[in-house]
Amino acid sequence: MIMETKFEITKIGERGQIVIPLAFRERMNLGKGEKFMVIEQNGNLILKRIVAPTREEVQDLLKFTREHAIKTGLTEKDVEEAIRRVRARKNENSSGH
Repeated sequence: MIMETKFEITKIGERGQIVIPLAFRERMNLGKGEKFMVIEQNGNLILKRIVAPTREEVQDLLKFTREHAIKTGLTEKDVEEAIRRVRARKNENSSGH
């Protein structure tokens, strides 16, 4: 599969803002307030659109998670203990130890 690459040139404004050209905004249905993850990779910046999951996708994920927990015998106590361990490790790292 050959991916078609389209490009235009833009620049950074005084406050660090970059204008995404209109043709890209229209083609990708981008509007004001859209959120992006900015990734630096090998000297390049990549903008990755952040799209919130739909209600159905969240429900499907919860169903899968519950089924997996039941199948593996994971309990609420197991989850609480895992959270406690991660928080303790995070606190150790943030205190400089």
